[in-house]
Amino acid sequence: MRNLCVTELLSAKMVKSFSSIRNDEILSLVSSVHSMNGSVANITEKILRFTNSVSCRSAFGKVDKYQDKLINLLREVLDSLEGLDVADLFPSWRLLYKMSGVKSRLLKLHQKVDAALENIINEHIMKRALGSKGNGEFGGEDLVDVLLRIKETIPITNDHIKAVISDMFAAGTKLQLPLLSEMMRNP
Repeated sequence: MRNLCVTELLSAKMVKSFSSIRNDEILSLVSSVHSMNGSVANITEKILRFTNSVSCRSAFGKVDKYQDKLINLLREVLDSLEGLDVADLFPSWRLLYKMSGVKSRLLKLHQKVDAALENIINEHIMKRALGSKGNGEFGGEDLVDVLLRIKETIPITNDHIKAVISDMFAAGTKLQLPLLSEMMRNP
């Protein structure tokens, strides 16, 4: 799966095809900051929104109705995983897992993320069945389209596709905050 991601999803051609999306989102970010007219702006939130929008448009094509829901759910999952859980210190004490509630909260979040990603995949499958070559921003293939095309030749399931998408978003979201703090320390 790693080789597929490198050769198909993260190839130079694929990354270059998303340059118009990045340019469009940069213009949107700059105009948003410019429109603040000297008032206080939360740049961290604007940059997080920028990177999430680029990721969503690259993965799903046009801005999807599930975009904000999925981003918020993935943020909740990452926030839940960041903290220290007492049950992790004593894994043999099963009672601690039940008392902390982390496992049940993560299972509920997983079900919500899974449902949102399944809806996105099903929409792409329906569009492909209607003859649409790509759901991408400018008629090309987005990441879901590439994974569905690969699915036709290699036996992968929707769960594999959802895992790749989740990993891409989690990696992108998780890397944003340390980079922003580094930029603040060394402008």
